[in-house]
Amino acid sequence: MIEATSELAGNVRSLRERLQHYLEQMLGGQISLSPLKRYPSGFSWITFGFSIKPGFNEVSELILRLGPQNGLYAPYSAEPQFAALAALKDTVVPVPRAYLWSDDPAILGDPFFISEKFPGAAPIPWGSDDGLTTEHRQTLGAQFADALGAIHSTDWSSSGLAKFAVGLTRENAALHQLDKWEADYRRWALRSYPMLHYVFGWLRARMPVAPQLSIVHGDYRLGNFLAVDGQITAILDWELVHIGDPHEDLAWVCLPQYRGGTPLMSKLVSREELYRRHETKTGLPVSAKSMHYYSLFSLVKLAVTHIAGVYAFERHGFHDLRLAAFGTQIAPTLRQIEKMLEVDP
Repeated sequence: MIEATSELAGNVRSLRERLQHYLEQMLGGQISLSPLKRYPSGFSWITFGFSIKPGFNEVSELILRLGPQNGLYAPYSAEPQFAALAALKDTVVPVPRAYLWSDDPAILGDPFFISEKFPGAAPIPWGSDDGLTTEHRQTLGAQFADALGAIHSTDWSSSGLAKFAVGLTRENAALHQLDKWEADYRRWALRSYPMLHYVFGWLRARMPVAPQLSIVHGDYRLGNFLAVDGQITAILDWELVHIGDPHEDLAWVCLPQYRGGTPLMSKLVSREELYRRHETKTGLPVSAKSMHYYSLFSLVKLAVTHIAGVYAFERHGFHDLRLAAFGTQIAPTLRQIEKMLEVDP
């Protein structure tokens, strides 16, 4: 169903040779590099697992992530993800330690970063069978909510993320994201969607002031973390990370698409417990008006992501049939937007 879409990812032997050469340069000596194992999960970055000897500070099991030139959100940069993981590495947030990154295509052909590999499996957000017992769900839900609050409480101002927040204020955080996603829509849409034109105007007329500027994961939900025996081992998939309003992540967690037909946010935690734990961790009250705003914005992000998937498949030759299927979800998402516009928060 899924083919490698970058020239190098499609030629794993060449990729492995270039990776070995790069790692030997960075580590200052010869290494033993295992075969690369391709992981089919995810819709965007291409992921490989491998091991090396000697390792980074005795860590030998590693992950390589490549941002293909024709991927879902291309063009990519590995720097924001690397900066986010570096900013969070000494906090209570469970994140893999990132070791190397580059956006130079001369090295591996695509932007990439290398991090440690964590144990665990990612519970899937779709369908009724995610393999979780009620006890595990409750345990994971508490950790899931607390980790999000910890992300939003982390001081990023002296980290590598600060360069991406130049000119950003509590007052214009929403505007920055609107500008980004509207530009992406206009770049990727193969046809016009009047509902999106309307809702972009609606959102611009009602932009809230952020309670604070926080690290925003951008895709925080079930499916984007690893767990073992009811314990979250690592929060993953930071490709949409940015500095912004913490309500944006909260609204994404609460999307109906990730509830799997349950009343639980991301099939893990009640809305009330999510809000309560977030307020306890951050000291910030959750605003009903901001949640309504960012719930609409989240649906817009989702619609534009579906449009991006169709574009990547139809025009960029990213031959993942899951992206072709994204087109079937555009109209239902637009209908959800329409219904939300009728609600006065």
